[in-house]
Amino acid sequence: MIQTDDQTLMAQQCVGKLRGILLEAGKVHSPEDYSKMAAPILLEIQQRDQGILDYLSREIEHPLAS
Repeated sequence: MIQTDDQTLMAQQCVGKLRGILLEAGKVHSPEDYSKMAAPILLEIQQRDQGILDYLSREIEHPLAS
């Protein structure tokens, strides 16, 4: 669970690197091999993206008392 802005930035960087890995892997692997190796990476990207969205939407879900 992301709890700070710094963790959010790190998660975004990680997602970017994972996407880069998949882009490069798609160039050198057969569709079948790519599908097998990409599945867990895509799940990781999805989970990290959800964590980022959860953190960024925290103010919407729990507005600060004024």
